[in-house]
Amino acid sequence: LYPQIKCCVCNKLGHTAAKITQTPNLVLKRGETAQLTCRQTDNHNSMYWYQQQQEKGLQLIYYSVAVDNEKEGDIKDGFTASRPKIEVFDLNISSVKTEHSAVYFCASSLDTVLQSHLLPLQKPPSFPQHSLRESSSSHLHIRERSGYYHTERNSLLRIEIIGL
Repeated sequence: LYPQIKCCVCNKLGHTAAKITQTPNLVLKRGETAQLTCRQTDNHNSMYWYQQQQEKGLQLIYYSVAVDNEKEGDIKDGFTASRPKIEVFDLNISSVKTEHSAVYFCASSLDTVLQSHLLPLQKPPSFPQHSLRESSSSHLHIRERSGYYHTERNSLLRIEIIGL
């Protein structure tokens, strides 16, 4: 099996959200390392990485409230994170395994986890074709869609690992 990573940027309608760019598609063999890079443009202090496995809820992997300040979330095994700049938050998978197959979300926010109540993200039941706007770039599959909600002025990055 070779996992493939697909990315999707989703912004809340009606609000100016931070622009987030993401890692291009990767094809990996089990045991290889992966680095998922999240970049945001609004100098938000707080950034988050979440994982959602099929049929399960979101789990916080890592969060950061400042440069060089990374905190573990609920999932610890196999992941590390780094925040070298205010606009960059990297998630690293040390050895890709089948159980890493999931949807990964990156979020940025003006508030910190301690300062605001984070609303759970809700995945819409389907992606109607008329609500998707596609753009492409080298080795990227990007779809913008409203329908993921977190806190105000925040954006999400969806990375899906699919076994081939």
